[in-house]
Amino acid sequence: MTQNAHVTLHAIVDRIKTQKTILLPAFAISAFALVGYAAADRQAPVIHSNKIVVPYGTYLNASDFEITDNRDNLDIMDVSIKSGTYEAKQLGTYRVTVTVTDTFQNTTDKEVKVQVIDNEAPVIASRTEGGYIIDVEANGSNNLLDYVKATDNVDGDVSEFITFEGGIDTTVIGEQKVVAHVEDNAGNVAEKTLSFNIKDSVAPTLTQKTQSFDVNYGDTFNPADYFDVSDNFDPSPVLTVKGDIDTKKLNSEQKATIIATDNSGNETKQECTFNIKDIRGPEIKLNTNKVSITEGTSVNWKSLLVSAIDNLDGDVTKTVGISGNVDVNNEGNYTATYTATDKTGNTTVVNIPVEVKSRNAALIQTALGKIGCRYRMGAVGPNVFDCSSFTRWVYRQNGRSLSGTAAVQFNSTQRVDRNALKPGDLVFFKNTYKKGISHVGIYLGGGRFVHAANEKKGVITSSLGESYYAAHYAGGGRV
Repeated sequence: MTQNAHVTLHAIVDRIKTQKTILLPAFAISAFALVGYAAADRQAPVIHSNKIVVPYGTYLNASDFEITDNRDNLDIMDVSIKSGTYEAKQLGTYRVTVTVTDTFQNTTDKEVKVQVIDNEAPVIASRTEGGYIIDVEANGSNNLLDYVKATDNVDGDVSEFITFEGGIDTTVIGEQKVVAHVEDNAGNVAEKTLSFNIKDSVAPTLTQKTQSFDVNYGDTFNPADYFDVSDNFDPSPVLTVKGDIDTKKLNSEQKATIIATDNSGNETKQECTFNIKDIRGPEIKLNTNKVSITEGTSVNWKSLLVSAIDNLDGDVTKTVGISGNVDVNNEGNYTATYTATDKTGNTTVVNIPVEVKSRNAALIQTALGKIGCRYRMGAVGPNVFDCSSFTRWVYRQNGRSLSGTAAVQFNSTQRVDRNALKPGDLVFFKNTYKKGISHVGIYLGGGRFVHAANEKKGVITSSLGESYYAAHYAGGGRV
């Protein structure tokens, strides 16, 4: 209490003692006023902070700064922050002005540096909603980034920077663990152990194979005749039938449920109505599935037929029709057709390929096997020939009779027009080294022939279209 206040107080007391007319309440009020006046606050608050560091995204308030006052607590003081260029979501250092006023109106101003930093690590999480375990469908993607993401408060999506210890195998059902790491641009590192639950929750797919559910009378019912089944994980899902199908009840409608089940227990069901009908022709059995004969060979086509049995009509073998365009006298590929029809009108057709081989096929191979052999007039083979001994030797090697010179062979064979020549026929030439028929070769087909040409060339192949041979061509012959 100051000296002046003390003197004043004694003066008042003396006055009260001498002047008894002053009331006690008036005295009390005056005394408290003088005490308050004596305790008046003249000291301003203190801002201790010169620089503060705040996390990215911080919106400044008084508690971020160190501020004290001789009497007031921070929560009752008036704090004003002039942020200026301060950006809460921009890393860097800023200058802000802080003004603090206490309850006695004492004011302090100070410029404080504020550094915004990133000290928060990215967050690693599942891309899907759920708990701590990430569900992955069996046989799904093995790319972990399809299931995991990383988000940073500053850098945003940093998923592409995630590294993993290990991986997942979606072909194996069960729980698999992987450790994920990611670092943001500020160097904050996150690590998380992720649990993946590889499961098969997808039911098999039923695909209808037929336009209708008609079942042939008397057949063993098989759902696989009407449906294909596939699954994302199980390579062999099972088809079953709920309900009985009696294929002996002709022209009836019967209901059943087709069920596809995979090895994880997932099911797909389809209810169907099956119609029992006679929809298939007789079953034709042959004792061969291909016929191969040599030109000129006759075939007993009925002998190839074993049976024709119908599910309703029984044995209908005698009604089988046989047709085709087979020419056994000409080399080529043909088809023989066997046809059977039951009383319902169902028809079965069985086609078998028929190959008519040239009777000279082996002969041609024998002739071609001598290409390169030498030529000498009068030689008889087997490795040196003239033109007629070459044809004689080749024919005899294949059990065919042929003798004499080129002229003799010409006269002993049947004439064949040039456009009717077949492989193995003989081709004759005249006026080559002497008048008349003087050279012979074996026709190969396609306008070419093989022959013992001369001492210079030996056994070669040539074309009937060559100018020399075209000019001397005399005709074709068939043995």
